Amino acid sequence: MPILIHRQNDIAINKYEIPDTGLTIGRSIKNDIFLEDPSVSQFHAKIEGKELKDGSHIYFVIDLDSTNQTFVNQQPISEHLLCDQDVIEIGMGHFKYIDEDKESLATTKQFKKSWIPGILILKD
Repeated sequence: MPILIHRQNDIAINKYEIPDTGLTIGRSIKNDIFLEDPSVSQFHAKIEGKELKDGSHIYFVIDLDSTNQTFVNQQPISEHLLCDQDVIEIGMGHFKYIDEDKESLATTKQFKKSWIPGILILKD
Protein backbone atom coordinates (compact mmCIF):
# COMPACT_ATOMS: atom_id res chain seq x y z
CA MET A 1 0.00 0.00 0.00
CA PRO A 2 1.48 3.40 -0.90
CA ILE A 3 2.09 5.98 1.79
CA LEU A 4 2.49 9.72 2.19
CA ILE A 5 5.21 10.97 4.53
CA HIS A 6 4.28 14.43 5.87
CA ARG A 7 7.48 16.45 6.24
CA GLN A 8 8.16 19.83 7.74
CA ASN A 9 11.65 21.36 7.66
CA ASP A 10 12.94 18.01 6.30
CA ILE A 11 11.66 16.17 9.38
CA ALA A 12 9.04 13.44 8.97
CA ILE A 13 6.14 14.30 11.26
CA ASN A 14 3.49 11.82 10.15
CA LYS A 15 2.87 8.85 7.88
CA TYR A 16 -0.43 8.14 6.10
CA GLU A 17 -1.33 4.94 4.28
CA ILE A 18 -3.29 5.61 1.10
CA PRO A 19 -6.29 3.28 0.83
CA ASP A 20 -7.49 2.07 -2.57
CA THR A 21 -10.40 4.51 -2.21
CA GLY A 22 -7.97 7.45 -1.85
CA LEU A 23 -8.04 10.33 0.61
CA THR A 24 -8.62 14.08 0.86
CA ILE A 25 -6.32 16.83 2.14
CA GLY A 26 -7.35 20.27 3.36
CA ARG A 27 -7.99 22.75 6.17
CA SER A 28 -11.40 21.31 7.08
CA ILE A 29 -11.48 18.62 9.78
CA LYS A 30 -13.73 16.65 7.41
CA ASN A 31 -10.62 15.72 5.35
CA ASP A 32 -8.65 12.53 5.84
CA ILE A 33 -5.53 14.69 6.29
CA PHE A 34 -6.25 17.90 8.19
CA LEU A 35 -3.76 20.76 7.75
CA GLU A 36 -4.06 23.70 10.11
CA ASP A 37 -2.57 26.18 7.63
CA PRO A 38 -4.33 29.38 6.45
CA SER A 39 -2.81 29.02 2.97
CA VAL A 40 -4.57 25.67 2.48
CA SER A 41 -8.12 25.58 1.10
CA GLN A 42 -10.82 23.78 3.10
CA PHE A 43 -10.87 20.98 0.52
CA HIS A 44 -7.53 21.48 -1.22
CA ALA A 45 -6.61 18.22 -2.96
CA LYS A 46 -7.36 14.53 -3.11
CA ILE A 47 -5.40 11.38 -3.82
CA GLU A 48 -7.44 9.06 -5.99
CA GLY A 49 -6.69 5.43 -6.78
CA LYS A 50 -7.56 3.57 -9.95
CA GLU A 51 -7.51 -0.20 -10.26
CA LEU A 52 -5.85 -1.59 -13.38
CA LYS A 53 -6.91 -4.74 -15.22
CA ASP A 54 -4.16 -6.77 -13.54
CA GLY A 55 -5.49 -5.82 -10.08
CA SER A 56 -2.74 -3.34 -9.26
CA HIS A 57 -3.46 0.31 -8.49
CA ILE A 58 -2.17 3.66 -9.69
CA TYR A 59 -2.71 6.91 -7.83
CA PHE A 60 -3.33 10.49 -8.90
CA VAL A 61 -3.18 13.73 -6.95
CA ILE A 62 -5.95 16.12 -8.02
CA ASP A 63 -6.18 19.79 -7.09
CA LEU A 64 -9.73 20.68 -6.03
CA ASP A 65 -9.68 24.24 -7.48
CA SER A 66 -7.72 25.43 -4.46
CA THR A 67 -6.80 29.08 -4.02
CA ASN A 68 -3.03 28.51 -3.79
CA GLN A 69 -2.70 25.45 -6.06
CA THR A 70 -1.16 22.05 -5.49
CA PHE A 71 2.42 21.39 -6.57
CA VAL A 72 4.21 18.15 -7.42
CA ASN A 73 7.99 18.36 -7.60
CA GLN A 74 7.70 22.18 -7.53
CA GLN A 75 5.38 22.25 -10.59
CA PRO A 76 1.74 23.42 -10.32
CA ILE A 77 -0.72 20.68 -11.27
CA SER A 78 -4.43 20.16 -11.75
CA GLU A 79 -4.03 16.36 -11.95
CA HIS A 80 -0.85 14.29 -11.78
CA LEU A 81 -0.07 10.56 -11.91
CA LEU A 82 2.02 9.89 -8.81
CA CYS A 83 5.37 8.14 -9.05
CA ASP A 84 7.58 6.85 -6.26
CA GLN A 85 9.44 9.68 -4.46
CA ASP A 86 7.21 12.50 -5.84
CA VAL A 87 6.91 15.46 -3.46
CA ILE A 88 3.45 17.00 -3.12
CA GLU A 89 3.32 20.56 -1.77
CA ILE A 90 0.09 21.84 -0.23
CA GLY A 91 0.48 25.16 1.56
CA MET A 92 3.45 24.82 3.89
CA GLY A 93 3.07 21.04 3.99
CA HIS A 94 5.30 18.70 1.99
CA PHE A 95 4.33 15.08 1.43
CA LYS A 96 6.64 12.47 -0.05
CA TYR A 97 4.78 9.75 -1.98
CA ILE A 98 6.29 6.32 -1.38
CA ASP A 99 5.05 3.45 -3.53
CA GLU A 100 5.88 0.44 -1.40
CA ASP A 101 6.18 -2.52 -3.72
CA LYS A 102 5.00 -5.49 -1.64
CA GLU A 103 7.21 -7.94 -3.48
CA SER A 104 10.39 -5.92 -2.96
CA LEU A 105 9.65 -5.63 0.77
CA ALA A 106 8.79 -9.31 1.12
CA THR A 107 12.25 -10.57 0.17
CA THR A 108 15.70 -9.60 1.29
CA LYS A 109 18.46 -9.87 -1.27
CA GLN A 110 21.56 -11.79 -0.28
CA PHE A 111 25.03 -10.72 -1.24
CA LYS A 112 28.49 -12.22 -1.21
CA LYS A 113 31.88 -10.63 -0.86
CA SER A 114 34.06 -10.43 -3.94
CA TRP A 115 37.80 -10.88 -3.96
CA ILE A 116 38.08 -7.09 -4.33
CA PRO A 117 37.99 -5.40 -0.90
CA GLY A 118 34.81 -3.36 -0.34
CA ILE A 119 32.96 -4.82 -3.36
CA LEU A 120 29.80 -6.84 -2.75
CA ILE A 121 27.82 -8.83 -5.35
CA LEU A 122 24.07 -9.46 -5.11
CA LYS A 123 23.03 -13.10 -5.46
CA ASP A 124 20.05 -13.93 -7.71
